[in-house]
Amino acid sequence: MKVRNGLEAIGTSLLLLPWYLDFLSPSNIRMFHHGLPVTNLIGGLLVDLLVVAILAFAFLVTIRHLPAPAQRAAQTLFAAFMLWRMADVGIRAWITTSSSSNLRYEFLWDSVRKPAILLVLLASCLLAYFRPLIAQPAVAAVRLVIAAFAFSAVWIVPQLVRIALIHPLDENSASLSLPAAASGGPNKRIIWILFDELSYDQTFDHPAFGVELPNFDRLRSESVSFNHLSPIGLSTDRIIPSLFLGRRINQIQSTVDSNLSYKDESRNLWVPYDPNATLFALAQKNGWTAGIAGWYNPYCRMLASVLNACSWEPEDINPLPIEQRGASEDKTVLANAATLWSAFPVKAGQQTAMASSGHILGYRNVMARSGALIQNDPVRFIFLHFPLPHPPGMYDRRHRVLRPGGTYLDNLVLADETLGKLEQEIDATPSAGQTTLIVSSDHSWRISMWAHSSWSAEEERASGGHFDDRPVLLIHFPGQTSNTEVTSATSELLEHDIIAGMLEGKIGNPEDLMAFLAQHPH
Repeated sequence: MKVRNGLEAIGTSLLLLPWYLDFLSPSNIRMFHHGLPVTNLIGGLLVDLLVVAILAFAFLVTIRHLPAPAQRAAQTLFAAFMLWRMADVGIRAWITTSSSSNLRYEFLWDSVRKPAILLVLLASCLLAYFRPLIAQPAVAAVRLVIAAFAFSAVWIVPQLVRIALIHPLDENSASLSLPAAASGGPNKRIIWILFDELSYDQTFDHPAFGVELPNFDRLRSESVSFNHLSPIGLSTDRIIPSLFLGRRINQIQSTVDSNLSYKDESRNLWVPYDPNATLFALAQKNGWTAGIAGWYNPYCRMLASVLNACSWEPEDINPLPIEQRGASEDKTVLANAATLWSAFPVKAGQQTAMASSGHILGYRNVMARSGALIQNDPVRFIFLHFPLPHPPGMYDRRHRVLRPGGTYLDNLVLADETLGKLEQEIDATPSAGQTTLIVSSDHSWRISMWAHSSWSAEEERASGGHFDDRPVLLIHFPGQTSNTEVTSATSELLEHDIIAGMLEGKIGNPEDLMAFLAQHPH
């Protein structure tokens, strides 16, 4: 019996503390975007799993010595509560292994999970009182499932330990190793700025009342602009690797240490993402030195072999559940274990505030590293990925201060101001007169996604409930003073071919670009 209680205790621990799910997703996408190491986070979780298992064992042994009526009541309530935990863990495991488009199901479950536990407990009490002959076998079946679930610890614990032992090199310090540039590198420069979730419609066609974007407007008036760009997806972690590679990627997965692979749908095979097939390898081949300052995607892991300078900011808007409760890699293992016990469940409002604060920090870091990279004139091909105007709101456009709160429109104004600051820094470099500036976005403003979380009346008015899927692409060549509009429908993927042409010296002015587009209709 003690062996059975021991298994139930382990199963109970795994069901009560399912924070390991994000570490164990088959696709590892959550860890792909998370900064490593996570040694102290996992250490604290393992300590808590052990403590809960001990307490659960003590509880199960204790209730065996209660009088028969009290024992049946305690066992029934325990089984009912654990049945609800099974449903909760199962649904969250499904959400964790599903795509981001299933976020709406997470919001739906969060809205009903508390009433669900009350309903399950009430139903179990009624069943135990009125139908004890049915209730007792049901309780026994639930407890058998809990005991069986304990065997999953055989792979869960070793996998957590394996992830905890991963210690990559420091990725957030921009290291330089600059070779002598060959043809194309010394007298030309390309700076590619990607604003995450920047909508062409909201920026240029139908800006919201009271939203002024002078820097975007001025740049568009002096650039080749694409006003009917067809997106190649809605997920940053698929779109940007697609643009780098020159082929559309719809499915990705990763190892725990972020070795990315994607589904080659023509061959129905998973293949490694090859940095030597990207634009940065092409730049290297043609004598360009290359650097990245980015956000969300682990660029320094993905592209280390073809970059001369790199820094990136991990995902800041969706911290792991244990981080939402106050755990941190900066704390010790025991401090994290204690934090998980002392913290109350994080409410939705607190989660939004935490996400905004993390977003602010991520933006500031990317901004500082972008400035350093721009000022480093030997770096000739630069890619900058900003977490703007991607929600959550982190700017007060009326008072022009960074702070948690605000809307997509506030972030949009901040994106415009950021563009202006970056242009000033570019103009102050020795290569300003030879710099081609590309401003783009990965996807447009995803109305349906954000309407399920933080959403304001201002955003509802601005969007009109309508999703305009056009991302942004502006290309400003050195000395260009007028606008050339590309009005035909163009695939976003053509962006790769255009930049490849620039790196190979085939496209250097608006006329070259228009001739290229005439030969490559999309």
